[in-house]
Amino acid sequence: MGGDSGGGGEAPSQFVTAFEGGRPPTEVHFNPWNPANYAQTYSIYWLQGTVVAHGDGSTSSEFFETLSVDGREVTIEFPTDWTYWNGNDITAEDYYVEAEIDRYQDPEGSPIKGHELVDEYTVRRIYKDDIAPTVAKLNAGYGMAAPKSVFREYLERYEDATTKSAREDVTNDLLQMTIPTQEFVDQGLGSTLFRIEDFNSSETLAVKQEDHPWSDRTNIEEIRVLPNVESGTQVEQLEKSNELDMTQYITENQRSDYPDNLQNVYKLSHYNCQKYLLNWNNKHLGNRAVRRAIISAIDIPSIVDAAAQTGMLASPTQVQTGIRETIEEMYLGEDFTDQLIQYPVEADAETARGYMQDAGYSMDGDTWVGPDGDTIVFDIITQSSVSQSQPTKVFSDQLNDFGMETNMNAIGQDYYSKLQEWEFDIAWIWHVALPFWHPTAYFSNNFYGVLAGDPDSGEDTGPTGVPFTTEIPGEVGAAEIGSDPVEIKPAQLMNNLVGASSEQETIEMTRKLVRWFNFDLPSIVHLQENRGFGGDVENFDFPDPEEARLDRPNPGPWALTTGRISSN
Repeated sequence: MGGDSGGGGEAPSQFVTAFEGGRPPTEVHFNPWNPANYAQTYSIYWLQGTVVAHGDGSTSSEFFETLSVDGREVTIEFPTDWTYWNGNDITAEDYYVEAEIDRYQDPEGSPIKGHELVDEYTVRRIYKDDIAPTVAKLNAGYGMAAPKSVFREYLERYEDATTKSAREDVTNDLLQMTIPTQEFVDQGLGSTLFRIEDFNSSETLAVKQEDHPWSDRTNIEEIRVLPNVESGTQVEQLEKSNELDMTQYITENQRSDYPDNLQNVYKLSHYNCQKYLLNWNNKHLGNRAVRRAIISAIDIPSIVDAAAQTGMLASPTQVQTGIRETIEEMYLGEDFTDQLIQYPVEADAETARGYMQDAGYSMDGDTWVGPDGDTIVFDIITQSSVSQSQPTKVFSDQLNDFGMETNMNAIGQDYYSKLQEWEFDIAWIWHVALPFWHPTAYFSNNFYGVLAGDPDSGEDTGPTGVPFTTEIPGEVGAAEIGSDPVEIKPAQLMNNLVGASSEQETIEMTRKLVRWFNFDLPSIVHLQENRGFGGDVENFDFPDPEEARLDRPNPGPWALTTGRISSN
């Protein structure tokens, strides 16, 4: 086991785990508005969550005393016995500061009219129009990521800004600010059960706060958290050598290499998907027939198998809806999904060739040549982690075999900065922008969702060539526009989806976006990710999935940081 037993056969007082894909704590920071090297994964151990989404589409909060929606108003009541690590009270003002900073960055485009501090522990969030309760609750999870002691000054500057230009100046400063891990620790800005005592590039040591409201839940006194830089490979070796007390989900292929005390606890149909983003500024990718040829030529199960070989739990996407398959029944319905274009899941070269020939392409030797005589060459970028680069290599090779020349480049920690230069033709990227099972998490107008761009930019298209106004067939699932087209503004519709006034309006908007995604293929969503965790069941007690809601983001870290794991 990884935990320290303290000698004499006593129950272990230390718990050791790792965070998949996490960068070393020395390389990350804690300003949530600065995306470059933000501690997205690392922070889940140190920032208490407030609202959580569940796999069935519902929400809950074990932190807020109340979270209620009434028309345009969302009322949130904080508990009165929580503090940051530094002893400062956590109050409704922490929520107010964080949520108002978000709103001030684009108050005209935001669906939020404003926020009111009702009293020290109650805040009211007011929408401009009626809001679907599910959407309102999913987007109500503020309160911990921007402590008022640090970020109040930025809110005050926004409040003093009288012009859009002045607001942009504040935003530019905010986007450049960082809170390095050392500063985060020294200032005591964390809020979870375990407080960081020491850290370096290889590990973080945190000790239980005895005065924390949940301290009596667990007898674990300290935790060690290790970064897993190479997503899968490093952690797998630690697991096999029995150095971790909580593990990734152990697949059947891995079982024989793992010690018997490590057993699976829970498997989750995660909200994560993965996609290949297609840049329509490439003239070939700007042709719908070529995009359809690509999805027909590739063998999605082989790409997913390559990801599974790195330890990832995943399944191939069956229908290109743009949303997670597990919520299709709720927001689309089986009949609707069945009417959509059913692109090949396994490689279908004949269908792919048909698309190319119909678009005027022909073969010159082993390579496809366009109507103008130019050869297809695609520059493909991917993150360098083996769980991303290995499947993308399979994808790239499949296109080469079909006659589309590719150049693949695996990029390290600057990947997301490089991505936003938009100089690629095809890019691997996650396909989920928000940590929940809801259409807004997928039809989110950014590169984690379905990027369309800023409809107020004055341009005709977004950064990847997707037009702000286009047409789709009037008939669901039709392959051609036909005589009865429907106009759609994808970017604007995605922006509007966040402010849907009812569950029915959410469904209607989602279905229209799905029809566009399925018809035009701005991306190819190839992988539906599953996750789970296991642990040292001989030395620790883990929560029973029948008794605790583990169908949530990061169920293992959640169980640990909420005191639901104890030594036995």
